[in-house]
Amino acid sequence: MDIVDVVDKIQSRKSSQTLYHIPEVPNVGQDEKGVLRVAIEGNSAYLKIADGCRRPCAFCAIPLIKGAHISRQPEHIISEAKHLQSMGVQEVVLISQDTTDYGHDIGMKNGLAQLLKEMVASVPEIPWIRIMYAYPGYVTDELIETMASHSQIVPYLDMPLQHGHRNTLLRMKRPANLDWVHKTIHKMRIAIPELAIRTTFIVGYPGETDSEFGALLDFVEDLQFDRLGAFQFSFEHDTTSAPLGDPISQEIKENRFEKLMQLQQNISLQKNQHFLGKTLHVLIEGKEDGISVGRSYRDAPEIDGTVIVEGELPVGTISPVYITGAMTYDLTGVPAQ
Repeated sequence: MDIVDVVDKIQSRKSSQTLYHIPEVPNVGQDEKGVLRVAIEGNSAYLKIADGCRRPCAFCAIPLIKGAHISRQPEHIISEAKHLQSMGVQEVVLISQDTTDYGHDIGMKNGLAQLLKEMVASVPEIPWIRIMYAYPGYVTDELIETMASHSQIVPYLDMPLQHGHRNTLLRMKRPANLDWVHKTIHKMRIAIPELAIRTTFIVGYPGETDSEFGALLDFVEDLQFDRLGAFQFSFEHDTTSAPLGDPISQEIKENRFEKLMQLQQNISLQKNQHFLGKTLHVLIEGKEDGISVGRSYRDAPEIDGTVIVEGELPVGTISPVYITGAMTYDLTGVPAQ
C-alpha cells in the first residue's frame, strides 16, 4: 500500500479498528498521486529515483522490508527536479538503494546515465547533481563518460564496497571481483581527475579472519579513498547471513574498526592537504559570529566533511573559497578574491 493511501485511510477512519495492508497492485511505484517525493534540507534536496533492491547481500534486510527494485518513471523524476530548480535548490542528491540499477525494470539500458543526461538538459540552473549508492560492477563506461562530460554532475561517487577480501565478499554475497574495482577506479580517475570517491566497509563479518581484515587494510591503502565510512557487523534476523550467527567478539570488532578508521584518517588528512592554496567552490549552509560553514563538491550532506570559512557569506550560495587549512575531515579557508 502506498504511504499516501495509508494516511488517507487512517484519517478517514471513524473508529480505532485495525487497518490491514491491502494487496499490492500491478502499478505499484507508478501512481505517485501527485506527491513530491523529495526531502529538502536547506538548499540541497534528496531525490529518490527508485525504491527497493534486488541484490542478494547476505547481511541486508532491505529487500525483506521494501521488496524488489522499482524504478520511478523518468518524467516524474524530471518534473520534480524542475520543481526543485524553481525553488532555488542548489544541489540535488540522487538516491535509492542502488542508483546504478535504475531503469532496468522499465526497459532502460544504462538507465542512470540516460536519466542524468536528461536531467542536466532539463534543470540547467541546478549547479550540483550528486550520485549516491552505486553498486560495484554496474558503474558503466557510459556512466563515467556522462559524469566526465557534464559539469553539473559533481565529480563525486559513493560506491559501498563492503570489504576488500574476495572470500569475505563471497560470504556476504557481494560482488567479489576486486580486479574490476581497481580497474574501474583507475579508469574513473583518469576520466575525471578531480573525482572524489566515497565507500563503506563492514568489519567483523562472520568468518572474517585476521588475514582477511589485513587484506581490507591493504585494499584501503592501495586505493586511497577520499571518504570512507565503516560499520561493525550487526546481526539481523531472517537475513541470508543469519545462520552464520555473530561469532566475532565485540572487542575484536571494535579493534578492527579503530584500525581501519585510523588508516583512513591518515589518508583523509593527506587528501585534504592537497587542497591547500587552491580554490574550491563551497555551498554555504550556515553563518554565525563571523564564520560561515559549507561543503565542497567532495562532501555529501550529513556524512562527509565541511569547509569552515572566515567571514559571513550568503547562505545558499556557492562561493569560491581559498583553502588555508586542512584537518582530518574538514578544510578551512577565506573568501577568494
